[in-house]
Amino acid sequence: MRKLTLIKRSSPRCPSCEMMQVALEGEGIPHDTIDITTNPDAIEAYNLTGVPVLLIEDDNGEHIRLTGFQPVEHIADLLKGDE
Repeated sequence: MRKLTLIKRSSPRCPSCEMMQVALEGEGIPHDTIDITTNPDAIEAYNLTGVPVLLIEDDNGEHIRLTGFQPVEHIADLLKGDE
């Protein structure tokens, strides 16, 4: 089972972050959220240059990294393993 983490910024300057959060919740896609506004160490830890970032991790610890707003259908396919 693949795991999804959304890394976002809670700020009016990041409408894509909030739209991605709403889209994931609206489709019932389970995910963890890391907010760099309250967890600035995540910027360096995940080598962030922009947000939102979606990390999809599989059972082997391999990651798929997506930056920016993504269609939820594409995310759902990646979570199922359909690349």
